[in-house]
Amino acid sequence: MWALAAAVLYGTGAALQQRQAAAVPGQAAGRPRLLLLLVQRPWWLLGIGVELSGFAAHAIALRTGPLTIVQMLVASSLLFSVVTVRLWSGRRLSWTAWAAVLAVIGGIASFVALAPPASGDAGVPGVPGHAGLAAACLAACAVPLAAAGLAATGRRRAVLLAVAAGLADAGIAVVTMVFSHVVSGGLAGLAGSWATYALMLGGPCSLLLTQTAYQAGRPMITLPVIAVVTPVASLAAGNLLLGETARLGVLSGVFAALAVLVMSAGLVVLARLTTRPPGPVRGTPASSWPRDAALAGSPKW
Repeated sequence: MWALAAAVLYGTGAALQQRQAAAVPGQAAGRPRLLLLLVQRPWWLLGIGVELSGFAAHAIALRTGPLTIVQMLVASSLLFSVVTVRLWSGRRLSWTAWAAVLAVIGGIASFVALAPPASGDAGVPGVPGHAGLAAACLAACAVPLAAAGLAATGRRRAVLLAVAAGLADAGIAVVTMVFSHVVSGGLAGLAGSWATYALMLGGPCSLLLTQTAYQAGRPMITLPVIAVVTPVASLAAGNLLLGETARLGVLSGVFAALAVLVMSAGLVVLARLTTRPPGPVRGTPASSWPRDAALAGSPKW
């Protein structure tokens, strides 16, 4: 329940932020100045507020459930981005879009049913070392991809930055999982935990990276890639480093893999159908938007 609440809030917040971030000049990409420009936009601030609420729900979900399952459920946030965009545009979902929605829901539900993880020690406050290693590995993978993305252009830039942002999101999820356990220890527990400082440092860095990916101006690439990479990276971290080994036989493993593929395909189709912006936000050059806008004529955000 908390994971789905987080998905609703994350998806709505992302829909607000992506449109605003794409309107910021490219010279601010990857720099703190990008966030300084975005805080001047009321709709972006609203999106951040909604995502902070999602973060709270996400933290509760990670405290009560395994990382792998929580992250797979939170991956459905793109569905709610789609619904938000459609409500604002006043246009109905096509049959293809509805099929993609059902594919995502079916894929997530099937994975949860087929791959319940065995109990691990990642979420136990007394054993934070494994979680720290997992977060560090995810961050180490994200940094070179982010650097390569900033040096690239066009589609390659969007893909690299989105993959880096997805890895960073997964790393922050691991840190949040530990933080959600130590917060019950009061101020002394918070001050003595590495997760508190990792969250203070990594949270803004992850936010900046995500906004830079959004700024690439290719939402049909960045949104689905982030939505898919985050749970897949979390699944890998959970199984390889956090002891959340899924109880899978050969047949159930095959079906679980198919469920992940179906979910990923549905997310990609939804993004390609419904996350193309209607046109430039006021003050943004028209050339920064795709020519084949799917929501032409919809109201400004």
